Amino acid sequence: MSPVDGDREEERTVTVATVAIVGTGPRGIAVLERLTHHLSRSPGGPRPRVVLIDAVQLGAGRVWRTDQPPWLLMNTVVGELTMAPDGAALCPLPSFAAWLDAQDGAEYAALGPNDCAPRHVYGHYLRHVYTEVVRSLRVHADVTETTGRVTALTRSGSRHRLQIQADGGEGHIEADAVVLATGHSPAPRQDTVAGLARVAADHPWLLHFAGDAVAEFELDAIPAQADVGVLGLGLSFYDLLLSLTVGRGGEFRRREGVLEYQPSGKEPVLYAGSRSGVPIGTRGHNQKSAQGSFQPRLFTQRALARLREEAIRERGSARLDFAAEVLPLLRAEIDLVRYEVLVRERHGQERAGRLVEALVAAGPGRSGWRPVLAAHGVADEAPLDLERLARPFNDRCFASPKEYDQALHLLLAEDLAQARLGNARGPLKSALDVIRDARDLLRAAVEHDGLAPGSPGEDFFQDIAPMLSLVSTGPPPLRTEQFLALSRAGLVRVVGPRVRFGFDAGRELFTVESPAVAGSLRHVQAVVDTRVPSPGPTQGGDPLLSGLVTDGVAATWSEAGRDATSLRVGAATGRLLDPTGRPVHGLYAIGIPTEGLRWFTQIGNGRPGSRTAFHREADALALDVVRRHVGP
Repeated sequence: MSPVDGDREEERTVTVATVAIVGTGPRGIAVLERLTHHLSRSPGGPRPRVVLIDAVQLGAGRVWRTDQPPWLLMNTVVGELTMAPDGAALCPLPSFAAWLDAQDGAEYAALGPNDCAPRHVYGHYLRHVYTEVVRSLRVHADVTETTGRVTALTRSGSRHRLQIQADGGEGHIEADAVVLATGHSPAPRQDTVAGLARVAADHPWLLHFAGDAVAEFELDAIPAQADVGVLGLGLSFYDLLLSLTVGRGGEFRRREGVLEYQPSGKEPVLYAGSRSGVPIGTRGHNQKSAQGSFQPRLFTQRALARLREEAIRERGSARLDFAAEVLPLLRAEIDLVRYEVLVRERHGQERAGRLVEALVAAGPGRSGWRPVLAAHGVADEAPLDLERLARPFNDRCFASPKEYDQALHLLLAEDLAQARLGNARGPLKSALDVIRDARDLLRAAVEHDGLAPGSPGEDFFQDIAPMLSLVSTGPPPLRTEQFLALSRAGLVRVVGPRVRFGFDAGRELFTVESPAVAGSLRHVQAVVDTRVPSPGPTQGGDPLLSGLVTDGVAATWSEAGRDATSLRVGAATGRLLDPTGRPVHGLYAIGIPTEGLRWFTQIGNGRPGSRTAFHREADALALDVVRRHVGP
């Protein structure tokens, strides 16, 4: 393994610092760019060595690798994506939109600022940024690039020894500082639903897929026209839907404005379900400028600070009850935006401004809102019921699958109509976009033990965050259109809410049914669990992370009653903490390995014109690495 040091590495005297970045997807690239920036500004001294390691593809990682099929789309529009930090940068980096404008080819030219690009296209953009940053870094450091999987990390004197497994064999490197930016890892194969994996192992004609992203499944094993049960109706559901239709030669065609599907005959038939029984809500058509900044009026940093001050006075702790204290502020901000858009679209901006001024003066408690709403003609518009939007059929039963299909299609058609109104002119999607726009404020409320553990049904991570995700992070309108077209073609059917999977020993087939829909039982040959796993570091999905915990090097974070979901890191610089709470010398983590202690680290980009948490965290970490491990 030429890029990886062999045993001779131990024999030479170390005279320069070595920094290793494990994972070169978006988070790793962001750290690398900031490391390059800070090295360029540090005093002279021995050139450090920077080792870049990725298990799949350098400069793209696993999620954004460039060999993915074109039907796997991003969920953020082109104009909102950038790897270029706002402010000083050593090398000029383009936004995603600017990079696309400079490319040749029909696939690139077809993508406008409000379109969702294929994931492999974003992967090519990441590779461009990575290449430019590495070129700049070579002026200030010696760079080694290695494609391989880091399987273990152990202490070696005052340094860290990384064991690396690659196609050429095994080797190791030693580093003074290690940054873990490992991203998503597959979960270990396990029976998460009714022992289905064990059943499939005992019955070779049955298929069961779980524990990874849909893009990683061997879906070619599913026969044409087979009946397939699907668990999960989130974003990954659409990856499966397109992979088993367009990916098998079918085509979508628009006839008189209506999207239709022309099958190839190779498609299976999908019987899908989830807790809600409804595909994730459609995201509003983007009408906002990429540089547009969210200006909260009620759910503000100042309001959160007041809540913490009150919590200290009343309970002796700054930890907040999200359901009782934070969520009401967020709901008020959401409703404020909805009423503002309703009045603006009916009566103009001036009157909408007067409405907002009066509602802000009345305060987030909304006790004084009714007379203001009445004065502006919107008193009959009830506040949004987020729970009902997320799970609209929770308290309903249906007499037949046909009745359920009719109700679902009406719901999705209305949601699609609302999405087409947009996220600036449409009152519903504008309001729900507040959840996306307010992510940094939500992070400030929930991260690093900011919340007291929630009671059943009111826990942020288990209950509230999934509900917020269901109403705010959906696919573009085209995906909902495609679902409806495939449903009309008889290739996908939602079984219903509170879906249950099982095994019929008599027929030796899997079963799927909804207790809310009479006659919904279906027998299927395969089951695909599309839910993206979020394994904790102790669950074995990544031997590197689980080994750090098992060996007592790193500590984990969890709420009471929950499995460990994250490595524990310091809030300021991302330094790993050991079980005693002390920083571990030379070890850092960013992104997915910290999800739980942090929130919504899945995001793989900054935003043009804004210094978002994506780049702020990378900057603080890289600066600490340079000051502690590279500087003179």
